[in-house]
Amino acid sequence: MQLTRSDLTTSENTLRESGIENQTLLTDEYTEEKALENRIRNLDKFVDSAYATLQRESMPGEPHRLDLANDLRVKIQASRNLFRVAKLLSEPARESMFSKVHDSLDDLEETVASELSVTMNDRG
Repeated sequence: MQLTRSDLTTSENTLRESGIENQTLLTDEYTEEKALENRIRNLDKFVDSAYATLQRESMPGEPHRLDLANDLRVKIQASRNLFRVAKLLSEPARESMFSKVHDSLDDLEETVASELSVTMNDRG
């Protein structure tokens, strides 16, 4: 079988288009990863700040809020660990794990909002 110049041009165009699609997918994955990473980091910073405030303001008979902050810290760390594992996986397990991390962060943000009486902005 002999390839003609038009066959080569068609093959190059197909490869180029495929490369663009792959690059777009990689960019989307990177953006999703960064968004999840930022949400984890922001939750962690917020809970640390809230914990420090609660520690200063807590009364001897009010351990509940400090316990809640410690519980949130552990859950944030678990989400961070799930995120790290997800980054190491290949498809389709990778996408499934990222979805679990996303859902976990949604739940954590809801808990923070309701238990600490704050409003969470910019959810991904």
